[in-house]
Amino acid sequence: MTYKKFGFITAILALSGFYLYTLYLAAHPDVSLAYRLYYLEGKTRFWEHNSSMTYRVGNELNLTKPSRFLSSEGWAKKPSDQGTQLSGQGGLYFLLPQRGAAHTLTVQARINSPEAGALLKVAMGNDFVTTVKLAKAGLNEINFRLPGEALNQDPQQLNFLALSTATPLNVESLRLTTEPSRPLLH
Repeated sequence: MTYKKFGFITAILALSGFYLYTLYLAAHPDVSLAYRLYYLEGKTRFWEHNSSMTYRVGNELNLTKPSRFLSSEGWAKKPSDQGTQLSGQGGLYFLLPQRGAAHTLTVQARINSPEAGALLKVAMGNDFVTTVKLAKAGLNEINFRLPGEALNQDPQQLNFLALSTATPLNVESLRLTTEPSRPLLH
């Protein structure tokens, strides 16, 4: 009978240890940032297996296909041939690949608008806000600059480019290009 008690107590202790370790792992998951944003925090719209949230400056984001950079808020669940629809407030999460001097990012986007004069508000952090007015109905190509000071240059710290619109817009593609920040000449 003592062997049975010892075996029973050992089994209870082993199971207790297993469940405590499982609870610890649930409270402290060691997962990638992309996994955390999609599965644990629900901040991104699409999941790409084994991907990082690092945006390679100069690469075009083709938003006629699912993109891991899109926030879960504001974007349509399925992209179309004309892009992914943005309604209300949404944005893009991304990391920059390396720490370095502050750079200005030029944002180039192709946006399908149902009407001329639609407004797209863009914000980055607390320091940068601008509004872009789309010139025509149909496909618009827009460009604007994000100052280096508004960007988090640390490759471990996430950037969020907030976008909002009152008129639903289809964002077909987006590209960020870089140039070193220059002091303004007066």
